[in-house]
Amino acid sequence: MNRKEGIDYFPVKCAADENIELVTAECGLKAHAVIYALLQEIYGVHGYYCEWQRERALLLSSRMFGGGDRAVNRINEIVNCCARRGVFSLEQLEQNGILTSKEIQENFLFATRRRKAVKMKRAYLLVKVALLSDNVIILDENVDILDENADILKHSKSNSKYTNTLSIVPTLQEVKDYVALNNLKINPEKFYEYYDRIDWKDRYGRRINWKSTADYWNKTERADQKPSGNTKSGYSTKKKNQFNSFNQRDISSSDMSELEQRLLNRG
Repeated sequence: MNRKEGIDYFPVKCAADENIELVTAECGLKAHAVIYALLQEIYGVHGYYCEWQRERALLLSSRMFGGGDRAVNRINEIVNCCARRGVFSLEQLEQNGILTSKEIQENFLFATRRRKAVKMKRAYLLVKVALLSDNVIILDENVDILDENADILKHSKSNSKYTNTLSIVPTLQEVKDYVALNNLKINPEKFYEYYDRIDWKDRYGRRINWKSTADYWNKTERADQKPSGNTKSGYSTKKKNQFNSFNQRDISSSDMSELEQRLLNRG
């Protein structure tokens, strides 16, 4: 039984796409090679999309730029630019963490029109359902979200003012620009390093909205706020003496002078 998802060949336009030209103008000639490599991944594996995760960025950056954090940031900049310029769907990248486009899906459907069955996820579709061929099977699954977390996601989408700005993985410079533009008091390097280590996901494995998260940090963890003593359970951590029973008293120089005078008087 043929379980192949992707396709062996994909069309390459003779005339340069204007959006790709804009990305190349903004990000340099290497961007064209990155886009081509991403198209190979999209068409060759699932056929109409690929997941965009830190692991994939690491592998691609290693091949294209030699690896390292700077190379990963470079790849992310190009992918973000592609989404802004329409080479890939910005909405799908933000909401589902995938790279795809309407043109990619149309090319895939044309290439697989003679297959007995072609499975596509409804949440990823950019082509109108009414225009799909009879061999297309639409999968109505809650993509990348566990059932027990579905209500949480639904609530956050319906109530959050950031619904239309769910984030692409940002670069450090984008974080710095956002912090400066909105006069946030957080440390952008600290914020970036923390979420970059956990692949910009929350504890449920969902892609975070980094802008709203930065705003939340601004309310709770200001960069200019120095850590105080341990205030767990409402108790402060005053120094205690070696008997660990009494709080030490801060003795001033005048107190010491008075004590010395008393001892002298006794003598």
